[in-house]
Amino acid sequence: VFLLAVLATAVVSFSSDRASHGRNAAAKVFDRIALIATRECCANPQCWAKNCR
Repeated sequence: VFLLAVLATAVVSFSSDRASHGRNAAAKVFDRIALIATRECCANPQCWAKNCR
């Protein structure tokens, strides 16, 4: 999960220097990374009990 957060930060900072379509693309990438991280967490029973409802 930590590596996903680092990757998301890098993608957002790289894309934020571009035009508005770049910001929209970065938001989509960040949303996709967050969704993947949530799925992985929710597959883990201990994590699911704390974070997924």
